[in-house]
Parts: sequence; structure tokens; C-alpha cells
Amino acid sequence: MDEKQIKNLQKLARIALSPQEEERLLSNLKKILSHVEHLNEVDTDGVEPCRYVIEGTTTPLREDEPKRLIEREEFLRNAPEHIGGMIRVPKVIKDEL
Repeated sequence: MDEKQIKNLQKLARIALSPQEEERLLSNLKKILSHVEHLNEVDTDGVEPCRYVIEGTTTPLREDEPKRLIEREEFLRNAPEHIGGMIRVPKVIKDEL
């Protein structure tokens, strides 16, 4: 991880960082990547994936139950703009970066 990659991350995330923030981010990302590399050295062959923090517990799930559907006209009334029976939203992805 270097300053060039930090500049690229700023561009991709569309954020502006001060030089001090860039330095701190670079330092933190290096620590994170170092920790991940350390974790990659751990032998996990034959270890079952941990799906729950406490052994023998599961997350209770409710049964899916159909509810009253909102009619199209009803939810379109609350939309700021709609076209062709669909909610119109602002463009969020530009053609060029």
C-alpha cells in the first residue's frame, strides 16, 4: 500500500483527504493488511466454519408470512417522481470517472 493507491482510493470513494488524513489512512491500512497476512498463516485445515459465536445456538428465524401488498398507485403517490408506473430516481453512476 502506497500513496498512489491512497490517491486512487480517494478518487474511487469520491472523498478528499488532507495530507495528515492520507498519512493516517495509509498507516491504518498497512496495519490491517499486515494483520490479514498474519491470519493467512494460520492452519485452518479441518476446522469447521464458525456460524455462531456461542456453540449450540442459532438465530431464531420467523416464518415468512405474506402481508398486504401495497398497490402500485398507492406507493407511486409517495414518490417524488415516477414514469411508466415506476419510481424515477436520479442517475448515480456516471459514464466516466
